Amino acid sequence: MTMVRMTLDDDVLDAATQRKVAVALFNRVWDLLDSGDGRSAEETAEMLDAAHASRYLWRRMGGEEQAIVGEWQISRAYAAAGLGLEAVRHANVSLALLVAAEGELPDWLTASVHEGLARALLANGDGAGASAAIREAAALAARITDAEDRDLVEAQIAELISDDA
Repeated sequence: MTMVRMTLDDDVLDAATQRKVAVALFNRVWDLLDSGDGRSAEETAEMLDAAHASRYLWRRMGGEEQAIVGEWQISRAYAAAGLGLEAVRHANVSLALLVAAEGELPDWLTASVHEGLARALLANGDGAGASAAIREAAALAARITDAEDRDLVEAQIAELISDDA
């Protein structure tokens, strides 16, 4: 049997549908992350698959910000799954994309990327590296101009501080 390779370039999904699916997958990952310890092994596998699928779609139609956030979310999903090495790998991809970005990015994104790196390092058992990344994330979060964005990132950092203690 010959397999036919099909890509999204074959007009399988129009741009509006791709965007809708990407958003739904991104939100599904958050629902599963929020499940915490109540997540089953099947749901953990779904979370990882959905994070990768969401990032794939966002990379096709989004910009630098979406690529960075996609890698950050994958890293977070791997950290939640207890797969520290993969979490660190994707956190480093997110950081590399951030450093290489040429467009203007929101101020919260830099702090979030460092928070993600800290979370990944914790998941990988690197407490010293995580502590340094937490300090960097906190310093960057203090510079976020929008109070709601700052509060969200600081709350995520606070989760890490209690995990790191």
